[in-house]
Amino acid sequence: MTDKPKRSDELTDKERELLKPYVSDVNANVFTLGNLNPEVIGGALARYSRAPTGFKETVVREFLNPDGSPNDVKGSQMIDRVVNKFGDESVAELAVAPLCIEEISNLMTKVIEDCRIGGSPVEESTRYVLYDAKKNGRWRYVCPDNIKTSKLGGAFTATMDFLFETYAAMVEPMQALFRKRFTQDAFEIEVERDGKIRKAGRKSLAGENEIKAHRIAYNFTIRSAACDVIRCILPACTQANVGLVGNGRYYSGLITKLLSHDLMEAHKLAEAIRKALNTQIPTFIKRAARDFYRRENHSKMRQLCRELFAASAPTETAAEVELLDDHPDDQWVNLLSNMVFPYAQHSSRQIRAAVKSFPDERKKQIFATYVGTRRSKRDRAGRALEYGYPIQFDIVAGFAEYRDLQRHRMLTQQRQDLGIDLGYSVPEEIDEIGMGQKVQECFERTESLHRDMKRAGMEREAQYATLFNHFIRWNVGMNARELGHLVELRTQKAGHPKYRRTAQMMARLYLQRQPEMKSILQFVDYNDYDGGITRADQEARTARKSLASNLPDNQDD
Repeated sequence: MTDKPKRSDELTDKERELLKPYVSDVNANVFTLGNLNPEVIGGALARYSRAPTGFKETVVREFLNPDGSPNDVKGSQMIDRVVNKFGDESVAELAVAPLCIEEISNLMTKVIEDCRIGGSPVEESTRYVLYDAKKNGRWRYVCPDNIKTSKLGGAFTATMDFLFETYAAMVEPMQALFRKRFTQDAFEIEVERDGKIRKAGRKSLAGENEIKAHRIAYNFTIRSAACDVIRCILPACTQANVGLVGNGRYYSGLITKLLSHDLMEAHKLAEAIRKALNTQIPTFIKRAARDFYRRENHSKMRQLCRELFAASAPTETAAEVELLDDHPDDQWVNLLSNMVFPYAQHSSRQIRAAVKSFPDERKKQIFATYVGTRRSKRDRAGRALEYGYPIQFDIVAGFAEYRDLQRHRMLTQQRQDLGIDLGYSVPEEIDEIGMGQKVQECFERTESLHRDMKRAGMEREAQYATLFNHFIRWNVGMNARELGHLVELRTQKAGHPKYRRTAQMMARLYLQRQPEMKSILQFVDYNDYDGGITRADQEARTARKSLASNLPDNQDD
């Protein structure tokens, strides 16, 4: 009996030659892959748990044609059998694809980014990008078809046009205000002189490159400060671009989630994502479909919570940040309250008090409705079942701040619908440039539209008709390690003043309860920086790095 080759050093010379276009080093035990279809890579990697040979032998003997070209069909067949027929979902994580999604609403970016595991998103930032120019004759906002064709379609577009016109009118006055607060002569960048890094102002710059770097960094700092303020009136339907790198399992879950969502924009986006990914990893997303279990559960929970809280308005003053108490005797009540939270507009404290007063039959009804009728192991109940973290907060802040803080994935969070009932905030700089009355009109017109949409039966779509500075409530649960990461990261000087404040409050409340944990939150920045210009130091460092690469001309925009 002839022994079969088992190790990569037993590859034949011909096999080595065939592998060279696909493997960074055919003789190494650690190597990268290229020029292969993601499904071939996934299929070959899936063989690791079953094949006696290494990856290179598997590829050349099972997934390459005799002429050395990839056998894409074999890769797809392997993935289809293992993932879709056998249900081995871990294998669905072995293929990765980059994806760009453009001109979706900011509301939809949150739906995408709420999928926490297996995907890495980055989105266009309203802190750095101005929305003061039309594209193809239209302001940059989304108007879904069901809104556009409704009786409120005209009112929706008129209101959004008014918002963007007002935003555009504030761009230059707001930048002028910050130029006055922080002059170009006062701005310094880091430069390297005699092997040492030092700060240099405009009068001590040497050469055209340093002068240009100073101008670019200063202009970006001022523009960012203006963006931080005037984005207060951007609506949730403001367009955004999102870049993603995700694995097959992530994308399959994302498409399923979007197809199962209440918003029409999500359904259209799901099909567009499927179409794009069918060119890269079609077999990995083959099983993605509308989840009727999820849709049914959401619908029944919304109806039940409307009944349960119809006579209980959220009347208490909303705390910006509340560190919740948990007692062993209340675990069942708190779990049920977590199930209710996304479908109400009340705080966790109010919900817990209400649920605690319910008779046992009502409590059982909440649990049974939330879990629903599971027909298979793939019918998984929602995120409320992750309840039990040692640290839990209710947070009320602007939608703008939620957008930044939501992206932390090593925790559990649930949000309530974006609305107008919790109020809003207007930055003081708005009055300083004489736009207070106009901005107030933006909020009034938006809130009127929001109420009209809800009365017309577009309860979920009404979220589009809210502004970045309308308050939203969400709940987060985490361990001490994640809390330390979140508050130390989000209190840095370059952060937005509003979410810095939220993170600072989270840190203070936790240390009041657990003062012995101070070293875990050692690098929280509790300073309140004046002038709203928090990016100056970061741009000073960026300017030095840019000098080393000879600043391209287009950076001066």
